[in-house]
Amino acid sequence: MTAVPFPPNSRYHSVPVVSRTRDDGTTEVYLARRILPAPDRHVPLGYRRLGGAERPDTLAHDAYGDPALWWRIVDASGEADPARLTGSEGRLVMIPLPLEIADHGRA
Repeated sequence: MTAVPFPPNSRYHSVPVVSRTRDDGTTEVYLARRILPAPDRHVPLGYRRLGGAERPDTLAHDAYGDPALWWRIVDASGEADPARLTGSEGRLVMIPLPLEIADHGRA
């Protein structure tokens, strides 16, 4: 297994590439399953009360300056579907520290 060449801000950055050989001899190469971190591992950087029109990428841009980090906010919310995170006026959403910081480098 090797590390995937995704950029550091990608949620797939540390997901390994795996392969298997089929009965006919062909090799399939694919990404291993990305396991979502337990919500209790996340440490809040802050919270944001939603107005109802936000999207995960706009929350990430506001919080981190990088819309591609939307997955950090979704992971911390415990939502499996990113579309379910936003759209609810009044919902309080945690903006987490990166796990690399929250876990003291053990992410």
